[in-house]
Amino acid sequence: MQKYLVERPHAMHVARLSLKLYDSLIGLLDFPPNGLWRECLETAALLHDAGYFINKRAHHRHSRYIIRHAMETQSWEDTTRSCVATLAYFHRKTLTLQKFHEMSHNPAWFAMTSILRIADGIDRCHHQQADIRHIEITTTTVELFVCGLKKEPWDHLLQIKAQGFHTAFHRQLLLHDVS
Repeated sequence: MQKYLVERPHAMHVARLSLKLYDSLIGLLDFPPNGLWRECLETAALLHDAGYFINKRAHHRHSRYIIRHAMETQSWEDTTRSCVATLAYFHRKTLTLQKFHEMSHNPAWFAMTSILRIADGIDRCHHQQADIRHIEITTTTVELFVCGLKKEPWDHLLQIKAQGFHTAFHRQLLLHDVS
């Protein structure tokens, strides 16, 4: 997928953050965890910005299209290709009622989408300077102790990227600056 000019350092950082969140939150999932979801999440994190190749403004839609139709993905299982494409699509923009409805058929969509959205929000500036230092889980909250996150990405993370988190994990997301 190198021909789609994916920003490799950002993609790898988002993938690492996504897996860190997934591994920490696995006990809270409303569905049985399996290797396929983890693999799809990692792959979606690596490819979520492939649509920049076509158009930055609607890159989430173009990422979905590229993942579904690119020659490089045609050897993948249909379910894997569909899962990765859908996660890449949902990584961006406000979660509208229509998107909530689309995801409501499968609780895994809320969880995987929430994880990818938060990981991408942490590296919103694409500088790989922000990182999750520690995660604490209580019966009512998930607290992320984050370093290096500036104010604008912080606000965007809480207002936009964290949408759906409560639905997925039945807990409030809290951020703490440990810079």
